[in-house]
Formats: sequence, C-alpha cells, structure tokens
Amino acid sequence: MNSIDVQPKLRSLKPPRLDLLNRDSLKAYFDNTWELYEMLFSAIKSDETFYQSPDRLRNPLIFYLGHTAAFYINKFLLAGLISEGVHNDWDHLFAVGVDPDLPENLDVASTWPSVKEVRAYRKTIFNIIHEVIDNAELTDLPITQDSPYWALMMALEHDRIHFETSSMLIRQLDVELVCRPDNWDYAPSFGNISKNEWIQMKGGSVPIGKPNDSNLYGWDNEYGSLTVQVKPFSATKNLITNAEFWDFIEAGGYENEALWSAEGWEWKTRTNTSLPKFWVIRNGTFQYRAMFDELSIPMDWPVEVNAHEAWAYCYWKNDGLRLLSEAEFLLIARERTPETEDPLYTDKYNLDFTFGSPSPVGYMTAGATASGFNDIYGNVWDWLQDDFYALPGFKTHPLYEEFSAPYMDEEHSMMAGGSWATTGTGASKYYRLWFRRHFFQHAGFRLAKSTSTQ
Repeated sequence: MNSIDVQPKLRSLKPPRLDLLNRDSLKAYFDNTWELYEMLFSAIKSDETFYQSPDRLRNPLIFYLGHTAAFYINKFLLAGLISEGVHNDWDHLFAVGVDPDLPENLDVASTWPSVKEVRAYRKTIFNIIHEVIDNAELTDLPITQDSPYWALMMALEHDRIHFETSSMLIRQLDVELVCRPDNWDYAPSFGNISKNEWIQMKGGSVPIGKPNDSNLYGWDNEYGSLTVQVKPFSATKNLITNAEFWDFIEAGGYENEALWSAEGWEWKTRTNTSLPKFWVIRNGTFQYRAMFDELSIPMDWPVEVNAHEAWAYCYWKNDGLRLLSEAEFLLIARERTPETEDPLYTDKYNLDFTFGSPSPVGYMTAGATASGFNDIYGNVWDWLQDDFYALPGFKTHPLYEEFSAPYMDEEHSMMAGGSWATTGTGASKYYRLWFRRHFFQHAGFRLAKSTSTQ
C-alpha cells in the first residue's frame, strides 16, 4: 500500500476527569467515543447483515447500531438536559437491552427500521449531543452524581461498554460478512510457550469500593465499601494460553461430564460445544477467529472461554484449583496500581484498544506486578469465582436504576481486569463487570489455589 493511502490508527482517548471538565475535552472525548463505534460497525459489509443475530442470546445488530444513540436521548430527557425526544417509536425501540437465560426467552421486535434510517437517527442525535455540550454549564466542578451532566458521562461510558460488547457480537459473524477496518492492528504471536509458573501471595487486607469523591465517572455497583481479609493463596503468573487449553481438549475435557458443573454440562450439551468459541476447523485444520479474519491459532495468546469452560479446566487440572476471587485479584492488582495510579491512564497494558486483539501473555512487560504476575489488567478479562454482588452501601442511581441491581444473583459471575477492547472508565481499577456464565466476552482466566500458612 502506498504511504499516501495509509490512515492513522484511531486511538482511544482517556476519559476526562470530573474536576477538570471543559467543553473542548468533553467534545473530543465524545467525538472519539462515537468514531470508535462507527468504525466498528463499518466492518459489516452488507446492510442485510444488520438484521442477523450472531449470538442467539442477543438482539440483531441493528438494535445495537441504534441503542447507544437512543441511550443519550433517554438519559438526557430524564436529567432535564433536553425537553423532547427524537422519534417516539425508535427512542423506545432502541432503549432496553436483553439478558435472557435461554434463546427461547429472548423477546425480539418483529420489525426494525432500515439501516439508512437508523444512521440518519444517529446523525440527528450526534448533533443534539454537540448542542448539549456546547451549552453545558461547567462552572461548578467536579460534577457529581446529582448533576444533570452525570447523564452525559453515563451515556459516554455506556457507549464505550457497547464498543466492547458489540465487538464480541460482530466477531461471531461469518468471516465473509465482515471486512477489517483500515489499520486495525492485531498483536503479534511468537509461538514460543514458556511454562506457566505459580506465584505465592501472603494474603492481607483488601478494601473494595470506589471513593465517593473520585474524580472519575463510576457506575452504581462500584460504590460502597467492603474490606476483605484475604488468606494466603497462589495463582498462575500468566493467563491460561491457547496452548495450555489445547491439552484440555486433547485429553477429552469437553467429553468428560465429571469435570463440569451441572449447569455447565447442560450448556455444553445443549449447544453441542466441543471447542473454544473462536477456534474453528477449516479444511481439517484448526484456525483462530480474530475480530475480522481467521488466523493460525496464536498459541501464546490467552484462551477465550466462558466461565463454564474455565471451571471445567480447573477441575481437570486438579480438584483444588479454582478461579481467583475478586479480593484476591485486587490484592495482586494493587501491587501494580496503588491508590495514586489507575491502569486506564497508563500505556502499560493491552487495554484501551492498544491492539485489536489479545496479545501474547506477558508481552506487555511494563505492566507486570511486583510479584511477577502478567496481564493483571488488559489482554482479556479474568473470570472470577464470585457471583456478582453488591458492596455494603450500594445504591442504585435514579438515572439508571436497572444497571446493576437485577443481576446481583447466583446466575451472573464476575470478571475483572479488562480486555484489549475495554476503553474509558471500564479500564479503571474500580470497574466491576459481570455476565451469565454461558455468555462470551473477550475473557479468559488464570488458576488459583488456597495455600497453607504453615
């Protein structure tokens, strides 16, 4: 390609601090947020594909094209930043996402507007958001959860959440239906696999919860306060790689019911799963489905699986092995990110769209913890053993009361650390994420085990 044809890679901007907000920084962050989303959906070759549901537990892609835009309008109305909506039907149609336990329980609209209409709807909302920012009164800083402009920050971060979750959906489309955007860079793979070491942690006291006076936007479940006394434990230095998971496959792990929870085995048999989601067989050989291409399996990249598969691997390795707890994860992470540092403001991790894919475990060496753990932030999410729970003092926010509370149950497992596709405040050390155990995200795991103090 001639150098004149090369477009600079679109970079993700860091979120603005709440105490330093101004119109220029807000508009730049919004424009960047919008452009990332537009770039992602530009990969879809045909308008007909927008009416497919790559994941049977999710809406068709046309919903997600309109959803993030409608979110701005609906939250702005609630906050009093605007006095009227854009389209009575579409503001409602694109308002609420889904979280079914089974495909047959997914309630999908029977008709959708055209892609052209949704793009025009998005353009109208883009202009409205610019007007809101242009007229914003940002004299009383930092903005707080009581400010109407909290709705703007909420919508921006919601948009960035859907950059990541929509990337997971688009990744599940047939590869012939997508085209990699210009300068979407995959990480390298070197193929050389080193032994995954175990690192001992002494334990200690771990506070969980985001300070109420933080100068970074936060979701409701991040606030509250809990201190956990973590007992000594060990964990693997690296996330489990594709090479390590290959051994589980070769050993018949997907066929051995004894390795799976009852819920996990039911999911595996119902879906006829025998490989990780993004491993495919082409002409008798295994291939790896990256975002927009099929590649030779990068054996030094972390495996991407759901929680059921992660737990089955734990049981296959040893009855005493398990996933990290949230408190254990934070104990490790705080060696690298003390109170004065947040991973979202550094370039030490495969976070924030540094690459458009996972990277070899340990490749981002500057992000290693003092004890030697790699990729504690970034690369892929780390599945945790905890069910999603509320911190003491948790309160829903009136602008989005259903964001967290409906999912604090035994059906949603937590994950931590972010992935290559995590941007904005999702890359913060305070961010707390959850999904149903059979859902897919850019997520993997590392092994943990309790250890004796003797």
